[in-house]
Amino acid sequence: MSETPQTIGRYRVDQVLGRGSMGVVYRGHDPEIDRPVAIKLVRIDLLEGEHREDYLARFRREVQAAGRCMHRNIVAMYDFGSHEGNPFFVMEYVDAPAMDQAVPRGVGLGPHGATPIILQLLDALSLAHSLGIVHRDIKPSNLLLTPSREVKVMDFGISHMSTSHLTQVGSVLGTPRYMSPEQFRGDPVDARSDLFSTGAVLHELLTGRPAVAGRSFEEVMVRLLHDGIELAPADAMMPEPMREVVIRAMALRPEDRFPDAESMATALRRALAEVEARGDDVPQAEARTVYRPVSTPAAAPAAASPAPASAAPPPAPPAAAQPATPQTLADAEVLGSIERRLAQHIGPLAGRLVRDALKEADSVDALCESLALRIDPASERDSFLRDVRRQLQATAERRAPGVPTQTLFMPAPPAPVGGLSAQDTARIQHDLTLYLGPFAAVLVKRAATQASSPDDLRQRLSDYVEDPAQREAFLKGR
Repeated sequence: MSETPQTIGRYRVDQVLGRGSMGVVYRGHDPEIDRPVAIKLVRIDLLEGEHREDYLARFRREVQAAGRCMHRNIVAMYDFGSHEGNPFFVMEYVDAPAMDQAVPRGVGLGPHGATPIILQLLDALSLAHSLGIVHRDIKPSNLLLTPSREVKVMDFGISHMSTSHLTQVGSVLGTPRYMSPEQFRGDPVDARSDLFSTGAVLHELLTGRPAVAGRSFEEVMVRLLHDGIELAPADAMMPEPMREVVIRAMALRPEDRFPDAESMATALRRALAEVEARGDDVPQAEARTVYRPVSTPAAAPAAASPAPASAAPPPAPPAAAQPATPQTLADAEVLGSIERRLAQHIGPLAGRLVRDALKEADSVDALCESLALRIDPASERDSFLRDVRRQLQATAERRAPGVPTQTLFMPAPPAPVGGLSAQDTARIQHDLTLYLGPFAAVLVKRAATQASSPDDLRQRLSDYVEDPAQREAFLKGR
């Protein structure tokens, strides 16, 4: 298996996606359906010769069982076969990095970044567990994050295989720092083992630190089975309500954990609600981790009497004392609220999108409208705008009761030119791009000079959308 085969079964092999202890994953192409696929070819040295046929038969049964896990957050299983004596299975190809690549090492996402990811994982596990399938190897490298921040769980099927005839200890049993105690002991496992691993992933997403550290399999095992788990203390990144969820999920005895994935998801939602109710919705430690200043003191608007270079920056004036400028958009509390609301819809990418959109926005409203265009479907887009505006209004009332949010956070928006605002044009261009691709920008720019209103602009552009159903959807802004 050192050379890349040209074909595996009926599938063309295009490139190597990754290599691991179990074998090689290729990107391939299915000529029958004309679609990209991922092909996992299992290493022959993991199989002892006298047990090979029995293993292959059980392998087939497990892949068939995994194929029943039809869920938006589970990588779909398409096919199974044998290539030169080595078993392989064919999966949905997802063009997305694994979580351990998408989230930089040592970076914690805090409650609002971690919760949407874990809720999707728990929803996928709930379905699999209802079918009697235990994953056994939940870890960041088995969780893909798509561009829309959707979670895709990999390796259902192979991770469920019995390890009795494998030559490498722990190769399928699990990854040490995410393994449950019963896995280490070789005891029978059930769905609660996956919840332990999910708790370990949640801890790492919240804090950026592993829940069970160790430099080797043996060191992790000793710490887990004999020394016990020492979780990170409660802080802004992992407030006490979230920490309590992690503690229960990672209880050493299965009977002390959540009984099922749905129960853990319910507890996690309640914990997030409690964090917000306590006023921990704007953890300053999280803001410092995520944001960089938009402008340095030297780049800020000059004061009437410049302070000496060695003097400390003067305190910020009260929010209502002067009109807001684009620099006030860099307020960490305001940006923190916006990013955390956005992260609930698209995940950890929210921070980068906020920083990128901030370069173009001239008001908080413009910033929020721009970010909302990154969210699909439209119902979630509207939910984001409604929630973030409610949060900003609450922040405005706390800072300066009776002062409108518009005055507190942003300058008055520019008057529309020709009946169209920049936000109108951007939204329509986004919608048209779904059907026409990058060429939409040229058409919108050309038609906007003649359109008298957003509806008029949509009507003028709708002629370019050939499919009647898509044309109707574009006209309605869906």
